[in-house]
Amino acid sequence: MVSVASLLNPDPPPAPIPEPRRPLGSPDRLTISSPTDEPVPTTEKTDIAQMTQDSQMASRSRSKGTINFPPFEDVDDSSLREIRRFQVQNFGSIRETCRRIPYNSGKKDFSQKTGRESFEVFQYEFRLPGEDTIYTVMWDYYIGLVRMTPFFKCCKYSKTTPAKMLGLNPGLRDITHSITGGSIKAQGYWMPYHCAKAVCATFCHDIAGALIPLFGPEFPSLCIPRDNPRFGHMVIDPQITEASAREALRF
Repeated sequence: MVSVASLLNPDPPPAPIPEPRRPLGSPDRLTISSPTDEPVPTTEKTDIAQMTQDSQMASRSRSKGTINFPPFEDVDDSSLREIRRFQVQNFGSIRETCRRIPYNSGKKDFSQKTGRESFEVFQYEFRLPGEDTIYTVMWDYYIGLVRMTPFFKCCKYSKTTPAKMLGLNPGLRDITHSITGGSIKAQGYWMPYHCAKAVCATFCHDIAGALIPLFGPEFPSLCIPRDNPRFGHMVIDPQITEASAREALRF
């Protein structure tokens, strides 16, 4: 049987994506379209004006419907220390931090496949140790789409990296969506949960603790270390993409 670790860490491609600078020390409706080489939004840091827009865009409420992708909040002491190191906000009450994000679909079949006219998301915020910038993690708890923008941004990758990553993984572009318009906090690439976890395992070693509420306490052990030659290649096992494509048809 193939192990989870081997699926998340497949053999490297011929050439890696250029390594980034090392980290650490009711408003407009949204539009969904197929991913292109568009840049990732450049402003991630929250301010009062943006928070006001966000509160208008989607109010916090209790979850609606089935929770297929819950947050991981029952963790051991080691995981809790990592979560605290990244100053994860509202940990322990992420289930009560829900947002409803309406959208207009550029793909006519998107709403038909999901049967929904909005994302129903959990969210939380984190900071890199010693820094003030806030990064917001969002994922749809029903269909499992994960917003990837903050992960690339806080790891200091270039704006074109997400598009390059999609090009390295056949079929992944077809099941990944980009959102433009509306609140900047919801803009960017949204990827199926298991693909997002696999991709993040290839380059998020330095921020793995911040992603425990999203991907689980085992996630840091699945991440490729920075000194490993495979770090940053961003190629995942095709079986994960194929399985996610089949899963998407069920929603």
